[in-house]
Amino acid sequence: MSPGELLALASERVGERYKHSWNSKLAYDYLKERLPGHEFGGDGDHFVDSAGGLETDNHHLYHAASAFYGSGFTDAAILVVDGQGPAGDHLSTTTIWDGRCGRINQVDDLNSDPGPFAARSIGHFYTAVTALAGFGELFAEGKAMALAAYGGPSPYLDLFREYVRTRPDGAFDVNPLLTRSILGHTLGPKFYGWPGPSAEQAAVWRELNALRQAPPGACWPTQDDMDIVFAGQAVLENVLVGLAGRARERTGRTRLCLAGGVALNCVANERIRRSGLFDEVFVVPAPGDDGQAVGKLYALLAARGMDCPPLDSVYLGPDYTEREIADAIRCHGTDFTTAGPQGAELLPRLCAGILARGNVVGWFQGRSELGPRALGHRSILADPRRLQMRDRVNRIKGREWFRPIAPIVPVEVAAEYFELTGPSPVMAFAVAVRPKRASAIPAAVHVDGTARVQTLAAGQEPLVHRLLLEFGRLTDTPVLLNTSFNGPDEPIVETPVDAIRTAVRLNLNYLVLGDHILERTPRSVM
Repeated sequence: MSPGELLALASERVGERYKHSWNSKLAYDYLKERLPGHEFGGDGDHFVDSAGGLETDNHHLYHAASAFYGSGFTDAAILVVDGQGPAGDHLSTTTIWDGRCGRINQVDDLNSDPGPFAARSIGHFYTAVTALAGFGELFAEGKAMALAAYGGPSPYLDLFREYVRTRPDGAFDVNPLLTRSILGHTLGPKFYGWPGPSAEQAAVWRELNALRQAPPGACWPTQDDMDIVFAGQAVLENVLVGLAGRARERTGRTRLCLAGGVALNCVANERIRRSGLFDEVFVVPAPGDDGQAVGKLYALLAARGMDCPPLDSVYLGPDYTEREIADAIRCHGTDFTTAGPQGAELLPRLCAGILARGNVVGWFQGRSELGPRALGHRSILADPRRLQMRDRVNRIKGREWFRPIAPIVPVEVAAEYFELTGPSPVMAFAVAVRPKRASAIPAAVHVDGTARVQTLAAGQEPLVHRLLLEFGRLTDTPVLLNTSFNGPDEPIVETPVDAIRTAVRLNLNYLVLGDHILERTPRSVM
């Protein structure tokens, strides 16, 4: 099996296109329809229909397998941290594995729980922090990480450290009363039907709210909210660095693989990378549950003694033909005029000029990326030299004002702009922007002076690499803003039709669809 034969698609991207959809049958049926020659339902088909109960056991095993085999390392420590995942008779929240000679073996299972809710999980602690800070939704951890940069030390930091304690050996304790108290007053009843909080939980809730300088109001987020997520982020980072040290001690390995939903925290990942504990740190492109299928495949291949191809490419979605793109433009592109198809040399030059003139561009190419981040195939691109561009793109996408937008840069010049210790091809690390270069890319610099950078080699994605070089030729700045191609509460676009519809909804003036450049048609004013 070669990397080119690997196919992966998150179910949220197709069918109902519902963000964080758990119905894996949507992706299964979509791929089955697109790949009629593949043996679906045969002996090699290990999918279990959602209607019959999707297999949920071995959750952390599949996370660990996705990271280790995806890395291509011959040996490595593996750290998996998430909210919780089934593992036989209990729920795992934090596991450490030793990978070598094509095999992975679990060496630690920390803070596990018999279920149904693992209140001692550091992942659930961080979710509780988001709820305390006023994020009234699930899956807000990435937003909280961004907001944390606006906070500072406060009494919340001291209180959280009382409830979450680290040990010299890297293990940690989360007092379940804190997590249950916060979630019991916020997300638990709303999303999971939890009963009302106990008297003990209510007392902790009063203690937490007594630390606020002002009561929660309409002007969210308040400085209290920012300080709360600052405190939660600081505690999380200390726990993860301790766990990384424990992984090094337990395995003796000099390389580390990270997986589990907590590995989406690129600020904490960078803390681990800069700790000096490991020579190399690899974060799988889909560390959350959307990477489970790839991990399961790797585990099956390894169990059969077969080779596990590393994830040399993240573009693992299904391909779309020129005819499908042309049909989508003809049937759904009535809001645009079309220039195309353009040649592979001309397209980057034309698009670089469009971007340099201050336009925001929807960018759709080839197979979609594995994981939750756009890496140059399903992207919205913009000019980072204009400070106001970050706010403009955030308004277009319906994102909160405090969320940064990631830069993408050719790997060969990345160190001129960012304090990197190695490549960052999947936006897994929030690194410092070099002060002398920050003024050249102000829209890409977060309030704390960092950026969740994506470095790009020519061999990874030649077309986008040429686009960056062309933009650099025009502007002396070979860097672009790169955010995911989707609207508010919508998953990343998958198909050419999705791209056109989302471009219309977001009122984008330009859409690059394969070799075609689509320009928004001006509407006459009556």
